[in-house]
Amino acid sequence: MLKKIKKKKLLAVLIIVIGIIAVIIFQKIKNKSTLENFDFRLNTVDRTWLNYGEQVIEVGEELSLQPEYLLALIALECEGYRNVKSRFEPYIFKKLLKVREAKIENFEGIIPQDLYNSSDEALKNLASSWGPFQLMGYQCFHLDIKIKQLRGKKSIYYGAFWIKKMYGTYLEQKKFKDAFHLHNTGQKYPKYGPPKTHNKRYVPKGLKYMKQFEKLIAESKTDSSKKE
Repeated sequence: MLKKIKKKKLLAVLIIVIGIIAVIIFQKIKNKSTLENFDFRLNTVDRTWLNYGEQVIEVGEELSLQPEYLLALIALECEGYRNVKSRFEPYIFKKLLKVREAKIENFEGIIPQDLYNSSDEALKNLASSWGPFQLMGYQCFHLDIKIKQLRGKKSIYYGAFWIKKMYGTYLEQKKFKDAFHLHNTGQKYPKYGPPKTHNKRYVPKGLKYMKQFEKLIAESKTDSSKKE
């Protein structure tokens, strides 16, 4: 009799625990869905500001980079969404395959010794762009980090660090037109002819976004000083 009572009590406790877990999971899914739907309703600038503004300002101050440029770049590359999908580049994959097979000496500073033990799947990850700045996976070699860090909690920091390392001098000189073009193509804005970016409006949109973020940053500083 006592055993039956104990079994019933254990069963009741188990049902309650399972119910609580189910409610927590449901709430998380619901919250995630709500946030994603909310993101979708915002325009690109507001969404980027909401999702990345505070962190970008902190990283910008730490690395002495203009936060309005970093935010504009995020707006261009992922439209400010939290969950950023990777983009696979077949051309880069073929190049990395040739490096691994020692058919070419290097690609972007990556040599056969770097890839000799890499699987095709690993090369696909290296040939994909990741995170809010959409950095190519193979850039992890230049940053001495793992690919997951390009899309993890410190993706803003590592992305901004890479930007500073690769073309920070252009930002110091406020050559933003060149900086946007460099990020997208690896080259400065051409002196003659149209831009080489995948979208011809990439650079003009970036410059426009910068002005909008500059205004938002100034407003946030004003609000902060009022609270103090």
